[in-house]
Amino acid sequence: MADGDTTSPGSTRSAHHAVGRPRDSGRDEVIVAAARDLISEVGFDAMTMDAVAARAGAGKSTLYRRWSTKEELAVDALTWGLGPGVSVHDVPDTGSLRGDLAELERLKGGDRSDRVMAGILPALRRDHELARVFHDRFVVARVGIMRAVLERARERGEVPPERDLDMVATVAPAMAAFRLVIGGERPDPGYMARVVDEVIVPLATAPVSPA
Repeated sequence: MADGDTTSPGSTRSAHHAVGRPRDSGRDEVIVAAARDLISEVGFDAMTMDAVAARAGAGKSTLYRRWSTKEELAVDALTWGLGPGVSVHDVPDTGSLRGDLAELERLKGGDRSDRVMAGILPALRRDHELARVFHDRFVVARVGIMRAVLERARERGEVPPERDLDMVATVAPAMAAFRLVIGGERPDPGYMARVVDEVIVPLATAPVSPA
């Protein structure tokens, strides 16, 4: 496969991708799929840019025009489909905060994302660059979309106007990151469902004390 890109500008996923030739989103998906498969099969440490390029049928220079490090590619492989380009409009409006949050969890990619997470987890606790990129792209992105979902629930009248949405929006991503990095366990769907039911919904919808 040739390395030339032919699409128009505007398909970049983040600022560091904006430099260089126009992006081909179809090729991005092929590369990310190859990275996801390799991380699932051999883990982050054994995954190399050479191996990803070979599996994707792309030149290594093509990867480096899009991702300057394998840490960036690995975290994008985990977050693909729920990255900076995804907005609250991609989360179906179910009419309830609990339902919206269930839909948000569904967008994360299910079992395949869990396998990628399992491949990244061992390295995440000792690779500082991977942890930094993970925070910037995984945690921050989820805080943003969580806040947007909470804002929508407030507009429906479920969440009191005085509730601090910035604070509430950090709770679920923070709990997931703590379980992953400190506890060494993946925040599986069952765990996140309990977080939604027992922490997020009660916290977001409880009456605000006059004090």
